[in-house]
Amino acid sequence: MFEGITLRWQARLDTLVKSGVWGAITALASFGTLVFLGAAVFVLAREEFGTVATSLGFAGFFLLVALIGATGLAVIRRRAARREAIVARSVAAAAPPWWMDPRLVTTGLALGRSLGGRRMLSLGLVGAFVVGLVLSRGVDRH
Repeated sequence: MFEGITLRWQARLDTLVKSGVWGAITALASFGTLVFLGAAVFVLAREEFGTVATSLGFAGFFLLVALIGATGLAVIRRRAARREAIVARSVAAAAPPWWMDPRLVTTGLALGRSLGGRRMLSLGLVGAFVVGLVLSRGVDRH
């Protein structure tokens, strides 16, 4: 039973490692291709427009690419924040109110058993009175 699971995980890990290695080789080769292609275009454009104009053109192109990337990143982060807020609201809406928490109810029942009915009633009345006093005071804006 465990051999099958172990063999599957070994196969997955082997595939992951080999894919990572081949992906890294592909990424490095693509980067080298882009560098030499950019150098060739730069040399060609330098002969046509001059060194300063070509450098400014390349700088403008890479600035445009960077701005597009930053805009895409901002959009993705904003969408993720909205999605997270929606999930948080749905979780908060699905959660029962604090007074229905099983731990609180169990604690209240245990306290009621240990104190007895009359003491719990008097304690509840005193608590309600204190809450009423606190709520009736009003908020000091200073």
